[in-house]
Amino acid sequence: MEIQVAISQDFLTAIVRLPRAQQKKVNQFVSKFRNDPLSTGINYEKINDAANTDMRSVRIDQAYRGIILKPQKGNIYILLWVDHHDEAYAWARRHQCKIHPKTGAIQLYASELSDKASQLFEKPQVKEEVVQTLLFEKYSSSQLIELGLPVEYTDQITSITDMKVFETYKDKLPNDAFEALYFLADKIPYEEVLEEYRSNLADEVDTDDFAAALIREGSKRRFVIVDDEALERMLDAPLERWRVFLHPSQRKLVERDWNGPVRVLGGAGTGKTVAAIHRAKWLAASIEGVNNKKVLFTTFTKNLASDISEHLAQVCSHNELSAIETINIDSWVHKFLKRNDYNYNIVYPGDSNPKRANCWKKALDNKSPELDLSDHFYEEEWKLVIQEQSITDKAEYIRAKRNGRGTRLNRKERLLSWGVFEEYLLQLNHGKIKEMPDAMRDCIAIIDSKKIKPMYDSIIIDEGQDMGSQAYELIRRIVPEGKNDIFIVGDGHQRIYRNKVVLGRCGINIVGRGRKLRVNYRTTEETKKLAVSVLNNIPVDDLDNGEDTSNGYISLMHGDAPEIITTDSFTDEADAVIERIEQLEAAGAKLQDICLVARTKSLRDSFAQELKKSGINTYEVMANGVDNRQHDGVRLATMHRVKGLEFQNVFIAGCNQQTIPLKNFKSDDPVELREHELSERALLHVAMTRAMRSLTISCHGNLSKFLKS
Repeated sequence: MEIQVAISQDFLTAIVRLPRAQQKKVNQFVSKFRNDPLSTGINYEKINDAANTDMRSVRIDQAYRGIILKPQKGNIYILLWVDHHDEAYAWARRHQCKIHPKTGAIQLYASELSDKASQLFEKPQVKEEVVQTLLFEKYSSSQLIELGLPVEYTDQITSITDMKVFETYKDKLPNDAFEALYFLADKIPYEEVLEEYRSNLADEVDTDDFAAALIREGSKRRFVIVDDEALERMLDAPLERWRVFLHPSQRKLVERDWNGPVRVLGGAGTGKTVAAIHRAKWLAASIEGVNNKKVLFTTFTKNLASDISEHLAQVCSHNELSAIETINIDSWVHKFLKRNDYNYNIVYPGDSNPKRANCWKKALDNKSPELDLSDHFYEEEWKLVIQEQSITDKAEYIRAKRNGRGTRLNRKERLLSWGVFEEYLLQLNHGKIKEMPDAMRDCIAIIDSKKIKPMYDSIIIDEGQDMGSQAYELIRRIVPEGKNDIFIVGDGHQRIYRNKVVLGRCGINIVGRGRKLRVNYRTTEETKKLAVSVLNNIPVDDLDNGEDTSNGYISLMHGDAPEIITTDSFTDEADAVIERIEQLEAAGAKLQDICLVARTKSLRDSFAQELKKSGINTYEVMANGVDNRQHDGVRLATMHRVKGLEFQNVFIAGCNQQTIPLKNFKSDDPVELREHELSERALLHVAMTRAMRSLTISCHGNLSKFLKS
């Protein structure tokens, strides 16, 4: 029987905690162990009082030991933990590794048998005169066990009356069991939780067969059988555990054939991008070796595409990577049109291109004196009505829907307004200029006229909420309808650009294939609550003419509440930020794990100067590049640039009333003002949810109204 070596997520966690010299030795040992776990040089020692009798210790060096599970059945070795000698043995006494009899998953958790656990987990004493409601009174022990609760914990869990008490079990229970029970405690219906965590096992579970258990979905969340290439990537950056371990809810989305387009929603930190990256890897692996098969991974901005390219390189093999093209959608349009001898220059609404500005100036000269409408009104009408609906003549404009526009226009007023848009179209054509929505429509026209066959077998879309209808219509053209065609991840709560879409109207039918990710892996519950409060009572769409809510999303991590610092002057604010950065550094934080975020470039640069004056190294996260963690220094980024990134410690500086929301938006239209405020709230929400461990918000003067209770 072939020998198999598996590694646990906890083992990688333990490596990160070791001194650098020991990390190198562990990596050398693991590589050797992977090649031959029966080598004479590997010194197995029995741990007499281990929670699991199949646990053994192995020598890393004189001072450090690894903990390995060698089940009696099968040729399986599982690397569980590594630590200093005494601490490693103590860990083995405190932890159990078993196959759950219902889910069939391998579970690693605090042992009920260790350290007289009954003393550690005493049942709460209830005073006779007080009647307390049990947290899980609606559910039987068998129902809880069905969700993955270890049998030995049923008495403790079923006696809990308080959510805070239950949360103390987070580091004691297996992850899957704690999550499932957390959802129950959060009032999610049992049937819904069961659907998410059910095992769907056809046969009775053999609790001694670890080889069979390792390939089950529930086990893959914490354990993986390693090959040489995967092992090298894991040991290279053990902190990036997302590269290997997926939550079962993510894996259900990623590793399967879908009969059509899929839309996956999820709050910030729920692993949408991770799922999209692994989906691309899975699709690339499925077409490996097949000529002319290609997967497109696209998103809205260049910087996100750069970040995704970096992550794909960390996850995929060379062959898999060669089957994936990663590019933001606008760049794809530029490349396609260039190949087809397109002779127009592409510009963007609102940019400083002098040719476009001149076209718009001439168009506004055609404003009717009968209409008291601002220049800004016409620009927004062009962008949100004319461009959005691909209107090219007066008759279409008269019939057009103007949903989302606060200023009403009757038939006569539309006729009078059309002169501006007609002239703008003429000026653009005369100047050989096209805006991006028009360029996308031209791509479609070229594809149709030349009968160009779809160029990709599958398309992955990240940050799908930021793309407009023209982009989705184009995407629909370049991939054939059918199995595994389109995979979209997004979150309307993070829409920082004013692009809204109804997928069904773009030919992308997701009926029956809409899914949600609910568990936040990035931010603490305390940070999540504050970030969600910024968007309270604001309706958010689901990308297909429905509504999405933040209800049902949970964070299983806890920490300190976000700190809000108010000062009287910029100097005082900068001093306060510098003081806390120095405190973090003194406590062991690395500067590259700290990010200072500001609403504008000028404000970001002002804080950068103050940090440099204090001797704190800084590193600007560039708009079109990745965050190179080899460079020392506090990261500096705008709110737009920080999207898609995450840091242990985040500072949102300059969170003043005049800056958030940004006051340079000029409009008298109440709908436009409301949309602008929503975008600004979303920006702040995005910035806040980049924080993994700590969040600090600062201002000088009046604090942003978004943060006032």
